[in-house]
Amino acid sequence: MSKLIKYAVCSVFIFAVLSACTSFTASKNRVYLSPNIQLNINSVPAQMFDKSWQHVLYITNQQNTHTVFAQLAINDKGAIKLLLMTVQGFPIMELEKPLNGPVKTRNMLAVEGIDPHYILADIALVHWPVAFLQKQLEGALIEQVGSNRQVFNDEGTFITIDYSDESTTLNNILHQYQITFKKVEQ
Repeated sequence: MSKLIKYAVCSVFIFAVLSACTSFTASKNRVYLSPNIQLNINSVPAQMFDKSWQHVLYITNQQNTHTVFAQLAINDKGAIKLLLMTVQGFPIMELEKPLNGPVKTRNMLAVEGIDPHYILADIALVHWPVAFLQKQLEGALIEQVGSNRQVFNDEGTFITIDYSDESTTLNNILHQYQITFKKVEQ
C-alpha cells in the first residue's frame, strides 16, 4: 500500500475519532456533547482574539494513536481559522468560522462523516476560559481546580482535561477517546 493511501486511511480514522459524537447532532451554533448536554460554539471569548498556536495532536481511541499537526488562529474580530495536517505535511482539513457565523470547511482528503463542530468543541473546552465556557454550556458544569478541568452533570464526569507544562490532555470518557495537545516550539 502506498504511503499516500496509508496517510489517507490514517486521516479518515483520525477524523472519525475527532468527530466521535456522530450519534448526536450539531446545529449551526450548538454541539451536543451528550443527548442532554450542549455547548454553544458560536462565539469566542474576547481574550482569545488575536491569538494563535501550533500543536501536535496525539489522538488515541481503542489502543490506536494517530498524530496530527494543528494550526489555529483567531483574528482581532474573533474569526477562527484551523488547519489540520498530517505530520508529513499533507493538508487534511481547513476550517473557518467567523464570529457568530457558520462553520465552513474544506477537506483536502476525501473524508466522510466529519463534523467540524465537534473539533471546535474540543478546542474550546481545552483553551477557552472556564467562566466563559460555563455560560456556553447547557445541562452540565465545568470547573477547574489547579491544573485540572472537568465537565460533569448529575450523572458524573464525562470529560477531564489535565494541563502540564509539556502538554494538555483531554479525555472524553463518554466517547472513549483522548487528545493530547503538545505545543510546537517556534
